[in-house]
Amino acid sequence: MSPSDDAYEARDLSRFAELYWELRCPERPRFVEDLLRVTLPGGELHVLGGEAQIIQGASLPWVMENLVPLLDGTRTVGDVEAAFPGVVASDLRDAIHLMHMHGMLEEGEGAAADEAEEPRRAQRAFFSRYLRRTGRNRSRGEAQRALEGARVRALGDGDAPLAGMLVTMLREAGVADVRLAASAGELAQGEVDLAVVISDQGALEAAARACIAARVPMLAANPGTWTIGPLTIPGASACPACVRLQIGAAAADPALDDGALRALWGRALVSRVAQHVIFHASGLLAVAPLEHVEVWRPGAGETALHPFMTRLPSCPLCGGDAPPRTATLSSGHAESLARMFHNTTVVQPWHIGQHAGMQAHISPEVRKLQSTPAAPSPRRPPEGAGAQVAAPLGAAFGAPAGAALSRPRDATGTLDAGALGALLELSFGGRVERRAEGEAHVRRTTASAGNLGSAEAYVAAARVPGIAAGVHRFELAARALAPLRAGVAAGALARAVLAGGSAEHAAAVESAGAVIVVVGSVARACSKYYARGYTYALLDAGLMAHRVELLAQELGLAATTVWTFDDEVVARVVGVDGIDLAPHLLIALRGAATEARDVSR
Repeated sequence: MSPSDDAYEARDLSRFAELYWELRCPERPRFVEDLLRVTLPGGELHVLGGEAQIIQGASLPWVMENLVPLLDGTRTVGDVEAAFPGVVASDLRDAIHLMHMHGMLEEGEGAAADEAEEPRRAQRAFFSRYLRRTGRNRSRGEAQRALEGARVRALGDGDAPLAGMLVTMLREAGVADVRLAASAGELAQGEVDLAVVISDQGALEAAARACIAARVPMLAANPGTWTIGPLTIPGASACPACVRLQIGAAAADPALDDGALRALWGRALVSRVAQHVIFHASGLLAVAPLEHVEVWRPGAGETALHPFMTRLPSCPLCGGDAPPRTATLSSGHAESLARMFHNTTVVQPWHIGQHAGMQAHISPEVRKLQSTPAAPSPRRPPEGAGAQVAAPLGAAFGAPAGAALSRPRDATGTLDAGALGALLELSFGGRVERRAEGEAHVRRTTASAGNLGSAEAYVAAARVPGIAAGVHRFELAARALAPLRAGVAAGALARAVLAGGSAEHAAAVESAGAVIVVVGSVARACSKYYARGYTYALLDAGLMAHRVELLAQELGLAATTVWTFDDEVVARVVGVDGIDLAPHLLIALRGAATEARDVSR
């Protein structure tokens, strides 16, 4: 490959890819046929598919003339290796992985059955170009089946046919269960994967209220102001009210006075909405209205994405009272600036669904990564720990790093080792990779200032099946809880909270199944940022608390965040000095099912 920042060699690529489940190679590689390939002077190959790229190298002609014809989805990788006994097997695998990671290969398993279905054959071939943009589907057939299985409901103004147009377009694309809803309440009735509302601002907010209550994602489109978005993921992303409070009501385009011209642009708007629905349902591409609002200006012939739309913590529609309210928006709405910072910085729940290999894309440093993970620093068993050792939580996680959480309706709401393990892994966890020169590189699940991960988790377990009662420290590298001291610490933590002035929070801590103490490594942050380090440590702690809160909701757990307590007492309970390692937040966890039983008594 040519020496540039974005170029790298295929050599040793297969060895690296074997370390990560999400980068696994197709069992029966199939070359994507719907690609535009242009041969450039000097033997380079310009490939246009899901993204443009240039491939070159002395072996490129041989690869295209001899290897690619065998990648038809009928042969395993072993079959391909056997067809070229004179070629080193690792070199063949490197070439196959290179093509796969750049969207040139898909899984051919079951391809014959997919091709037997003649309808939408061209559409499936088109889908195959974009498989590696998110990595959620391994073949065109998977993407098409995901689209066909989507359950979509559409709602429009009574005198406008736009919602009906959308239903027709989606049915033509293969969505079997797509229906018109007669009212906002019908949007969220039954099993619904996505609701689409094409209407004015007032109707959008009424529909959003129903969808948020039922935890149904909703895509908004306003033909009066020519806007598309947001795509509201309940409890995670902005709603129409959030948008109105941040950017106000967009003005209608006065240039479209002609009825026929307006109808033409209306159909174009619906076509764009249908495209976003297909993106969302198939998982092929990221949906722009998820984090932006798409604005059309038909009179000027322009479109633009409005800057990032954050979910407002104190939004009257999708939020609650989130103090302290330290910022006033142009609309006059008072907000919590700290919470808004957390909303825009946190790795969002929809990012969890993307494979880790897609979030940390291949770079020139790939060849430096080694297979042996960095081991945690040796630790002397603390006093009172007896013969306890670090309890591995790997089995509790139940899925490879980067795997998506279960949908809310699948969550059990039980606080056990599996739920706690998933919560810790997807918030405080990450990947630790050793480099050839002996240094370690940490790819954290949650963003932090300078990637220092100043927010650390100390867990006071009281009633968590599978985990011994006591105080533990979560070890990122080992994916384990290292015991610090045995015994239930809930009483001491509750007294510390009561000293902070909140009897209600003290009761929540004392009755919790487990309490996560977010301890900030202030010394670590200050070693890089000096006096600003303490501020960043506080922001990291708040960001982590918000992350845990979102994950707890997805897992069906109840989480109570407490930030007023006697710091010295909490520091003694978890065994830190309170200065270089300082407790910032407590998060009391309990199973939602348990909470419901307690309330009913």
